[in-house]
Amino acid sequence: MSKIMRKAWKKIPKEIDYDKEEQLQQEPLEKSDLPAMLLASVISIFLPVILVLLLLVGICYLLFVGL
Repeated sequence: MSKIMRKAWKKIPKEIDYDKEEQLQQEPLEKSDLPAMLLASVISIFLPVILVLLLLVGICYLLFVGL
């Protein structure tokens, strides 16, 4: 698996092509892009934050109420 990763890593361009990046920014979104981005943000940001907060509340509960 590491050989595949090394080959893929070597194919990544080292310098940013600003013209291509600007062209990608100007392309319109497809219909399903917005729900997909919202779902990805919920899964990658909000869900871990909620889990960490629940863990902290659980620890505080155990500290102050007792086992």
